[in-house]
Amino acid sequence: MSATDDSPKGLPNHASVSDHELKALVRERFTKTAEVFGDYAVAERVAEAELLARLVAAGPGDVAADLACGPGTLALRFAKHVRWMCAYDLTPAILQRARQSAAQHGLLDKLGFAIGDAQTLPFAERSLDLAVTSYSLHHISDPARVIREMARVVKRGGRVGLIDIIVPEDPKVRALNHRIEWIRDHSHCRSLTLAEFRELMAAAGLRITATQTREHPRLFDHWMHVAGWKPSDPEYIEVRDLMVSSIADDGSNFHPRFEPADVCQPGASPALYMINTGIQIAAEKM
Repeated sequence: MSATDDSPKGLPNHASVSDHELKALVRERFTKTAEVFGDYAVAERVAEAELLARLVAAGPGDVAADLACGPGTLALRFAKHVRWMCAYDLTPAILQRARQSAAQHGLLDKLGFAIGDAQTLPFAERSLDLAVTSYSLHHISDPARVIREMARVVKRGGRVGLIDIIVPEDPKVRALNHRIEWIRDHSHCRSLTLAEFRELMAAAGLRITATQTREHPRLFDHWMHVAGWKPSDPEYIEVRDLMVSSIADDGSNFHPRFEPADVCQPGASPALYMINTGIQIAAEKM
């Protein structure tokens, strides 16, 4: 993959943080936010999970895996469509959150749970029908390796699906976007462009069968809340200042804007909204 250093000066980038250090940051971040982030992702990403299930044609005979599964964003939905699915994640706390949700929904007979690294999968070659992941690749030092692993473990004609955030090609926009993401979440490594996603899939022997790009409006306060920050935190203040400063030219690609506060709160300041741009990709192993 051709990758350029789009990180602003003074911030870590995908080359300067070791894989070991990044994994420690991921575990720290998702242990801290297992409940608050888990509550959000499981409840609010149902439509995204169901769309990906359709794009990859998840079916009742499929044996599947959700890699870097987090709180079970995909696993809990796909379990209703497939024969069996493994929920696989690096962080014990967030995996336990997924297990609790599976128990509450009566899905434990359809789901298995395992702790491990998405860059090194425990599955044999061509042992799965389907491998999926959501919002994980921007937390991983070598996303190409993850996609190669997904391709390795699915059968010929098997399917691979992913959801992630996406950034434009413009290096200045990518740099500010990365600065905001990294201050909010130090486990953020690097967001990819559509061209990079296409390149990685092709290099892994995967033929893309469908892509969908969607904008997800977010209340800025809630976006920071699920990352574990309070309005009084210096990180919260810095991210908000950067976001507001990018309104004029949309230089961060978050499309930030102020909207009138809830009419039920007279006198409240206008609320800051933003947009996460996400992509869904379905592919087939050639």
